[in-house]
Amino acid sequence: MRVLSSLLAAFFLLCLGSTLAVASTASTENVNAQMEADVTTIAPGDSFNVVLKMDIRKHWHTYWINPGDAGEPTHINWTLPQGVTAGAIQWPVPKTIALGPLINYGYEGEAIYIVTINTAPEIALGQDLNFAAHVTWLVCEDICIPEEGRFTFSVQTGDTTTANPAWDKVAKSAIAAMAKPDPGIVTGASLKGETLTYSFVGTGLNNVRKAYFFPVDTGAVRHAEPQQISRGPNGFTLWTKPGFRAKDGVNDPVDGILTVDGKAVTLSVQPGPAPVGSGADILPGSKTEAKGGGALLQALLFAFIGGVILNLMPCVFPVLSMKAMGFVTRAHDEASEIRRHGILFLVGVLVSFLSLGGLLIALKASGQQIGWGFQLQYPPFVAALALLFFVLGLMLLGFLHFGGRFMGMGSELAASGGNSGAFFTGVLAVVVASPCTAPAMGWALGYTLTQGAGITLLVFAALGLGFGAPFFALSFFPSLLRLLPKPGDWMVRFGQLMAFPMFAAAVWLVWVLEGQAGSIGVAAVLATMVLIAFAIWAAKGERAGKISAVIAGIAAVWVLWSGLNGKDASALEPQVWAPGVAETLVAQDHVVFVDFTADWCVTCQVNERLALSRAKVQRAFKKANAVYLVGDWTNRNDDIARELAKHGRAGVPLYLVYQPGRDQPQVLPQLLTEGIVISAIKRP
Repeated sequence: MRVLSSLLAAFFLLCLGSTLAVASTASTENVNAQMEADVTTIAPGDSFNVVLKMDIRKHWHTYWINPGDAGEPTHINWTLPQGVTAGAIQWPVPKTIALGPLINYGYEGEAIYIVTINTAPEIALGQDLNFAAHVTWLVCEDICIPEEGRFTFSVQTGDTTTANPAWDKVAKSAIAAMAKPDPGIVTGASLKGETLTYSFVGTGLNNVRKAYFFPVDTGAVRHAEPQQISRGPNGFTLWTKPGFRAKDGVNDPVDGILTVDGKAVTLSVQPGPAPVGSGADILPGSKTEAKGGGALLQALLFAFIGGVILNLMPCVFPVLSMKAMGFVTRAHDEASEIRRHGILFLVGVLVSFLSLGGLLIALKASGQQIGWGFQLQYPPFVAALALLFFVLGLMLLGFLHFGGRFMGMGSELAASGGNSGAFFTGVLAVVVASPCTAPAMGWALGYTLTQGAGITLLVFAALGLGFGAPFFALSFFPSLLRLLPKPGDWMVRFGQLMAFPMFAAAVWLVWVLEGQAGSIGVAAVLATMVLIAFAIWAAKGERAGKISAVIAGIAAVWVLWSGLNGKDASALEPQVWAPGVAETLVAQDHVVFVDFTADWCVTCQVNERLALSRAKVQRAFKKANAVYLVGDWTNRNDDIARELAKHGRAGVPLYLVYQPGRDQPQVLPQLLTEGIVISAIKRP
């Protein structure tokens, strides 16, 4: 009987322990949340941890304390017993979550939050401490849904603190995975122009492969901008763009989490100059292993090699390979004249490259962070480059004989007078080559732009020497011409094939221009291409055709200038949604577009940037006499919640279009395009 009693007592204690280990739970369609303490009893004056564990539906996510471009962090509202205080949420290390043009910070799959609870020494022994927590969180996929859970649990006071085995293990594992401070890291943050740098120096930071800084302040950085890394002998620097609170400089410490090759550190980046050896004087992507004179020699060598390879790039080779043969073979087969032309060609190349290097130095001195592709930051240059590639493509397909005119300028001058033609052929060769890049150029130019003006010009000179070397060699060693394939039909076919990379480059540049000058700028470039094609066709006619070509050329210049200096239509002017407003406006013969959105809704922000803010959509609203109503659900609103439920939605976004004469509104997809919006608001 005594044995049976012992077994029953053991079974009872086992069941009691299992009951104590069961957490308070709250489940939704997207999140299964559990909350429990990591102790069963607590000695007065001690502290313990509360664990909030969220299992998140696949493809959905919740948010960190700084949600990034959109979102809302998890909040806990406590109801605590007397003599007890709760600390702040201890957040797990976040990850970047991309959606369209936005970058958010948060968690997928699982998130475990820790909150430390402190008890007063005066709390009486032998009582139950009853806790209640109201937790709210935002969960998003294509739509964002605010969710909540209510949790209760108890901890008994006693002489000693006793762990809750299951949840103590979860808490210790979560705390071990969290970011830890490292007082040995020295930091610096500064803003120069539009470039924000965070620099870090410390033990083990000189050989970092991958790093990312998550600032707690939502306005510290532009979250969608990449964080590029440059490495120094003692640490590294992250390069990005400032957020709205850093646009005038970094004046206060920036708290955050730094992830370095899978490890996470909590720290506070101090405003001020970068610590020595952090790589802040090296542009991202530059190679820094070589130091001093070795780095310079390596840069000169790579620049020379890059210049040689530049001759083989698609935008250069079809023109310059034939030009080299052209100006060499037209020199009356006299060795002295061939050499003189070769020298003048090389001088033209060097003057052009040194001029480009001087321009880069001047822009750098003005405070701009620039590199080899700095031209692509300026819409007029991007437009001109797109048109150049378009015209080159027409030339290579044989629709335009540019080789004997513009691109053959140097050869014609050489044939007519001689020396000036060879020089300007070199100048023109660099103009054609400047949009291209080649292997070995990248890090050499990156190293160059961190040095003084003298070294910068020296490396650009090496680049020019490499670019001009093949033509210079041909002029001093004409016998090398025999190594080239004999002219034939292959040259025509190869030139035609090279037209398609030109057109592809033009398409890419027009895409780049869309982000800089908007749809009007793109339309202007496309219209200019049409006018150029017409001018080329008309110029082949008689006098009237040539006059038409001139008029088309003037019109092309005017259209391009007007488009690049024009502005998109003004943004939509929203009115506040309220129950009954849409119906009233429809009765007044208005088309009504209702946008149920929220600041924390990622999909909403993407739709606003990619569809609703477009000039075509704005013009369509004006044409349809449509009214734009916004139901802002950033803060909970029961009227909006009821309207969402009425249309079968649990969260935003929700887009409704009311048309006069129709009983029910049209419900649009959660992901919008210009075409979807324009088609929906168009009057029948």
